[in-house]
Amino acid sequence: MREIKDAPVTHQLATGRTATLIKLGFAAGAKTAAAFAAFALTALITRNMPNDEAGLFLLGFTLITVLSIFFRLGLDNVILRFLSAHGTDDFAQEKLNRGLLWIATAVIPATILGIMLSEQIATTIFNKPEFEPVLFWMLPALPAMAIFMLLAMAFQAQHRVVLTTIFQNLGISTLFIVGFGYLWFEQPDAISAVSAAQIYTVAAAAMFIAGVTLWYGQRNVNFKITGYRDPELTHASMNLWTASIMGLAVQWSGILVAGAMLPPEDVALLTAAQRTAMLTSFVLMVVNMVVAPRYARLWKEGNIERIRYLAKWSTRGMIAMVLPVVAVMMIWPEKVMGLFGEGFEEAAILLMILAVGQFVNVATGSVGYLLNMSGNEQDFNRVTIIAGPSTIALVMVLTNYYGVIGAAASTAAGVSIQNILALSKVRSKLGIQPF
Repeated sequence: MREIKDAPVTHQLATGRTATLIKLGFAAGAKTAAAFAAFALTALITRNMPNDEAGLFLLGFTLITVLSIFFRLGLDNVILRFLSAHGTDDFAQEKLNRGLLWIATAVIPATILGIMLSEQIATTIFNKPEFEPVLFWMLPALPAMAIFMLLAMAFQAQHRVVLTTIFQNLGISTLFIVGFGYLWFEQPDAISAVSAAQIYTVAAAAMFIAGVTLWYGQRNVNFKITGYRDPELTHASMNLWTASIMGLAVQWSGILVAGAMLPPEDVALLTAAQRTAMLTSFVLMVVNMVVAPRYARLWKEGNIERIRYLAKWSTRGMIAMVLPVVAVMMIWPEKVMGLFGEGFEEAAILLMILAVGQFVNVATGSVGYLLNMSGNEQDFNRVTIIAGPSTIALVMVLTNYYGVIGAAASTAAGVSIQNILALSKVRSKLGIQPF
């Protein structure tokens, strides 16, 4: 009995169609809730603030999202792969713990420096002095977000799809909505971009406490490491960190460059349109949450035929599910964007452009995870090194000449380029056609 009690926490990975469908059902419910929570968060901001104030908060929101990914140091998929393959044995636990320590030692000093220089950042980089107090109050959320979002990957490796979604975005969005709603009822005159930033930081702190408590509250899970250095973890994470940074450039450089070059009102329009278009890719997020650990385990077992079957089956299902959503965005874009408040109908063309890019993202399947979970990080790295700088160049040029429409077009083009290149790598390296 003693041996059973002290055994490390492990999990059995079912890769059959029925098991995958059950997991997809749970993941779909959780991700649908997360998608609507993110949509509601954006709508709450745009409907209850002037467009310039909404633009300032959404710029800060995007910046903190980007930085939280940057300071996870490319560890997301590395930790997912180790924990998926090894469970929570001592080896995998130490990888996670060391990764968390690395993140903390990088993000905490950077956050303190950012807070101290918030005025210079707002004025020099974003040309918006009024952005300074928003940035000042938003930055303290950064360390908490970087840590609890890495823990989300640990929960994903255990196939705890609801907890994964909560710590990826559902939890912080829900807490923000509750806090913002309370302020709206009790002190509506106090609503501003600054007060929203303060609420968001409090929500991030609460999620950090919950994540650490739930993970380390598990039996035989503890924070124990034998040293700071880890060449294996460094090598794997550095490859994926480069890919992560380039992926950020593809997905978010449009909003960040618009934040520096365009007025806050245009930033609000672009952010609302992009976050709405990304609703189409929530199907991809659902599938990735379930299939990524399976790809890692099947690759370890050498079961390439099962990987090929799973990739094709999941991609075809995603295309079928996302087509109606894209159709709504293409046929009634003004009505969709009108949900964000007066004046947001102007962003209809932005929504249509961005929805095309997100459809390509879904239609090419889980190509990034297929490469990363099969040990082909270098190939995915090369793809992102092409796509990232290309997107930044497009954003700089097209935003300068065509304003917010140029920013949207360059983002859609960048997403398409990255996924098509990754698809070609999946075909050549793995012999898999995901659709």
